[in-house]
Amino acid sequence: MQENRWNQRKLAIGSSDYWLLTTRYFSLPTCANIGPMKSDLPQLMQARNLDAIVIIGPDNMGVANTAFTYFVGDTHVTNGTIVIKAGETPVLMHGTMERDEATKTGMRLINKATYNLPEIIKQTGGDRLAADVELLKRLLADVGVAGRIGFYGIDEVGKASALIKAISADSQFDVVVEYERDVLSEARRTKDRHEAELIRNACRLTEQVIAATRRFLQSHKVKGETLVKADGSPLTIGDAKNFIRREVAAAGLTMHDCIFAIGHDAGVPHSAGTPGDVIQLGKTIIFDIWPAGPGGYHSDITRTWCLGYAPDEVKLAYEQVMLVHDATEQNFNGQQFTWEFNHQACEMFDEFGHDTLLKNYGASTGYIHGLGHGFGLAVHESPNMGLQGTRPDETLQPGTIICNEPGLYYAEKGWGVRVEDDYWHDPETGKFERLTEFDRGLIVPM
Repeated sequence: MQENRWNQRKLAIGSSDYWLLTTRYFSLPTCANIGPMKSDLPQLMQARNLDAIVIIGPDNMGVANTAFTYFVGDTHVTNGTIVIKAGETPVLMHGTMERDEATKTGMRLINKATYNLPEIIKQTGGDRLAADVELLKRLLADVGVAGRIGFYGIDEVGKASALIKAISADSQFDVVVEYERDVLSEARRTKDRHEAELIRNACRLTEQVIAATRRFLQSHKVKGETLVKADGSPLTIGDAKNFIRREVAAAGLTMHDCIFAIGHDAGVPHSAGTPGDVIQLGKTIIFDIWPAGPGGYHSDITRTWCLGYAPDEVKLAYEQVMLVHDATEQNFNGQQFTWEFNHQACEMFDEFGHDTLLKNYGASTGYIHGLGHGFGLAVHESPNMGLQGTRPDETLQPGTIICNEPGLYYAEKGWGVRVEDDYWHDPETGKFERLTEFDRGLIVPM
């Protein structure tokens, strides 16, 4: 079956062209690097000369605060402060209401009520910033922290800036604020087997939603070229997305939104879809969905569908996208720089006659984004397979979770095509294991 599929694709552009395109741009390994994980935090902290790291976890940030979630997982701890000293069990300062949930984290616990914040506020003359700084200083003293401290987590930018500025004024602390490639981002760049299994599970559950959505579309009658509901009114993108939300919840996933875009919107990569657009036969539908599963880890999967039939132009574009998709998948390795894979994709699309960002950075048609990116607790994490200048020295290190999502976009022609699958670079085998299994057929029989 695999050989058949490749032969059909080779015929679409000519066999000799195919072999030229898939071999020209893959060079010998250029670099090697082994990636860190959560267990490597002590070494990462030592390399940055950090005595401790502090992770702020304010209420209302939820799963958006991925640094906090990295340690509390999906336990219901909505507010707290984590302090980590190299080689010691992390400490979580939590609220009384969440004391039972806090025990599930496995961290050493300190109840915030111990410090009697109202009394501290009174002592600081009602100055809430001064009180919060004093509270933090007492926590750090109890944990035995002094010296160089890195701050992480998410809070409102003004509030966070004021807190860090105020604590920096204390001579006993040397506050380190890292802009990018900070210690936690570096740890999260690669995933251990447990994290990979959480992502694999999220993929399985997400694929159940994708399958249910396809059945939902197929269950509708067609009047003319339009899908219609039982009352005879047209089925819309809004109807489909409402169905998707219900299925996501039923699968135990969480999702803010997804992309379910048809026609013109499918030709603009991040158009989420217009609720009132009618679902019709023969038009491309890009379905890109990235919900989080148990543990807070995401999947990220895209399929392109044409209901009933596909125009010849779309079928050719789909074949070309899959040629690039399969060529890059087969050539993933941990030695080449990540930008090289994207440049290879650009060169292939250029041979097919499409514009690319490598040739024209302002392009709005053709191949107009990077090849893929890392993900985990956030939908976009390092590494990134983009242009050389953006991330010149990243590699697909052992433990990397990466998506592969080449696409072609022609909004003015009313179509777009993208196919996205997820992979884990298994540190034990050295192989890139595809975590997604859902079929990638373009035409959905109606």
